[in-house]
Amino acid sequence: MKSLPETLPDETNALQKMVLDYQSTVDQLQEKLKWYEEQFCLFQHQRFGASSEKCPDQMELFNEAESILDSLKQDDSDLEETISYQRKKPGRKPLSKHIPREVVRYELPEAERVCECGHALHEAGEDKSEQLEI
Repeated sequence: MKSLPETLPDETNALQKMVLDYQSTVDQLQEKLKWYEEQFCLFQHQRFGASSEKCPDQMELFNEAESILDSLKQDDSDLEETISYQRKKPGRKPLSKHIPREVVRYELPEAERVCECGHALHEAGEDKSEQLEI
């Protein structure tokens, strides 16, 4: 950008020419600023904007197949099947009650029932299982 001269000319034509030069420089700089602002907005949108191309009406572009399926579903709604049976749950059946059971309990000796901090240990839980020996 041109700097202002130390002394301005006294002639009107020269002053008008200087004003026009400065005005054209201002216009160029404003255009340049506008371009940079547009670039900044574009880069911000690329970086922080939505990552996929989604339009509000995008789903309606190719919905012929869905409309056909919807009409078929309305026709098939009369043919709904009701299930009148229950499926068996997977798993093992419990052993019969007349079989004798043996309870095995594992306990720590008194010396090992003390925590490192000096307090007594307490029971946290138990595991139960039944096994049939043949």
